[in-house]
Amino acid sequence: MPSVVSAAGDTVDSITVQVTTGDTAPAPPARITKRMAASVHTIGENVLAGHTIVDVTEKKASYEKLVREVFDRILVGYSVKQVNITPGTSTRIMVEVTPWGEVINNVILDIDFNGLSPELANLMQRDLGNIEERIDSVLLGLPIDAVDWAGGVSKSVVSELLSAQLPEFRSNLEIVPGPTTIVKLSLIPQGKLIQDVRVSLRSNTIPNVLLLQARPTVTEAANTLNGLPVAFVERHRSYFTEKIKTAAAEHPVTRRYELTVNPTIDASANTEISLDVETTKYNLSLEGYLDIGRQDDSTSLKLHVGKYASPKDELFLDIEFIPNSVTWRFLPGWGHSLSSVTTVGIKYDISEKDGVLWTKQDLGSNWQLRLERNQSWSLNELGVRYKLHEFLSAEYVFTDNENWLRLVGNL
Repeated sequence: MPSVVSAAGDTVDSITVQVTTGDTAPAPPARITKRMAASVHTIGENVLAGHTIVDVTEKKASYEKLVREVFDRILVGYSVKQVNITPGTSTRIMVEVTPWGEVINNVILDIDFNGLSPELANLMQRDLGNIEERIDSVLLGLPIDAVDWAGGVSKSVVSELLSAQLPEFRSNLEIVPGPTTIVKLSLIPQGKLIQDVRVSLRSNTIPNVLLLQARPTVTEAANTLNGLPVAFVERHRSYFTEKIKTAAAEHPVTRRYELTVNPTIDASANTEISLDVETTKYNLSLEGYLDIGRQDDSTSLKLHVGKYASPKDELFLDIEFIPNSVTWRFLPGWGHSLSSVTTVGIKYDISEKDGVLWTKQDLGSNWQLRLERNQSWSLNELGVRYKLHEFLSAEYVFTDNENWLRLVGNL
């Protein structure tokens, strides 16, 4: 008899639930079935947990009626047709439900992208992926009267998807129930947003005045970033980089001079977009000099006209004009790139009948070292230049006789 005594003292330790609709009615959507089962499980925990198996067996019909009445009271859109309890340490509750009234046959998803351009809306739509299928899985086949009760499940589905695939936006969800149910989804940016976008175009091979023509087109493309979450732009950096690159590449100036464009996006509340615009065919520059601390010829202009004979070799002509003495200097020459940051070459001053050896060394994105020696190999000029922005640089110049600070207008 000890085993009988032991069995008589066993209690209900856990509850398992199965929800069905019998053989004739359509099954509820999987997420709804799961929520129903969770509700029944909660009822079972409160009604049965801790009771002895003997007690549950003896009062089985009463407990089944109680579970049915409680669940029927909170369930909307369905009627509880039958409850069956199988007592045990792990007690099983089987609930059969049947829908009443009309059911949802079609779902239309209407997404409000908060005024974003169609192109950006398409990008976000790709992030959302199969959101329509996910919402359909919750609502299709659901009784219309159960929509309010199941709305929380729909919101959970959307929240889970956004968190995984579009975390930079939060959602507002409105469901208009009917045989064709309309789901209105509004996407709202969250987190740090881009408040301002600044664009800079810089080039070592064409004058900045030519780039000014392309600036409005590039700025228009860049301004589409305003109001977007910084994290969203960072996650889609390659997309926005290509978008800005395409806008610049389609401008007539870019095509005319066969320019290559490489944008860099530094996303933040005040986003910086820098475009390095270069050509492999020509090397054109126009600079104006104002020398502070120099005795003579403190202002001058220099035009550099170059043609690449090969990817590493350039034939060029430097034309310098000094207004104070109304002097012109013509210096044809050749340059060779030893690497992406080092260039060496020679040029000949036609007026002075003197050859000049020169080298330039880039020391970072904004720093450059320049060294020139005349034909006698005595030190002629050493310059250390810092680019303040695309239109202005500062250079400190060392020569045999004097030193000065040079302001360089990159025209």
